[in-house]
Amino acid sequence: MFDDKFFDDWLDSQAQKVMEKVASGEGIAPEQMMILMLKAQTNHFTHLDVDLRNEMVLLREDMNKRFEQVDKRFEQVDKRFEQLTSRIDHFMIWSFATTVSVGAVIVTVIKFL
Repeated sequence: MFDDKFFDDWLDSQAQKVMEKVASGEGIAPEQMMILMLKAQTNHFTHLDVDLRNEMVLLREDMNKRFEQVDKRFEQVDKRFEQLTSRIDHFMIWSFATTVSVGAVIVTVIKFL
């Protein structure tokens, strides 16, 4: 809808004409003062945009570092669950072996009685 480059070029040329008048000591009309104000505002917005983009880059880097830390924590929790699962598996094997052994002893004792 609106070409920023066209507008910027027009505003630059108009602001340059007004600044030439000011430099030569001529007075300027309110409309010309508005052009200077508009130019100042567009410069300010441009600087704000650059600053905001830089802040977003820093924020993104900080977020990436934090996500990496969270990933490391999840990996640690995953390792702990693996250890716990291994312990439970060993306990189940021991429990089953003990139950079978005690059952065999009981059956043997009952057969001899």
